[in-house]
Amino acid sequence: MKLIIIAALATLLIIPSAALAIPMEGQPAIEFSLPDINDASKTVALKDLRGKVVLLNIWASWCTGCKDEMPEFINLQDEYKEKPFIIVAISVDNAKDKAVDFLKALEQTAKKKVNFTILYDKDKATPKDYKPRGMPASYLIDKNGKLTRIFMGSFNASNIGALKSAIEEALK
Repeated sequence: MKLIIIAALATLLIIPSAALAIPMEGQPAIEFSLPDINDASKTVALKDLRGKVVLLNIWASWCTGCKDEMPEFINLQDEYKEKPFIIVAISVDNAKDKAVDFLKALEQTAKKKVNFTILYDKDKATPKDYKPRGMPASYLIDKNGKLTRIFMGSFNASNIGALKSAIEEALK
């Protein structure tokens, strides 16, 4: 009887701490399934992207760093379009319209169409699961669904090389 009580108490202690765990490099990426920002009938799930290297980016239209890095993502997706690589950017804006307006403005500024996958997380489940320490946050996921690198902060022309190196390693 004592053994059963101890096992039950241990379970109660382990479950809450697992729920609070921060994803770490080397662990399986946390699954998600979210609607496309422009077509809610189309959903994208992480499990459906197996076989591709995924750059998962959590962003919002109000985030200055997010605004700065989005043109880099357009160029990055162009650069790797012939490789099994995909950028999945998940908006956590309170209003989907704000994110859509942001993307339209981005296309005008960049003079290019957004060429990567944009999803909308109205319930903000992704940041609850991934627990970023700030915005933007990017997670590089290998072909088998393992989290290989975590990048906090925005990318720009001077630091995008670190991301490209990590992508090249994950593509091997």
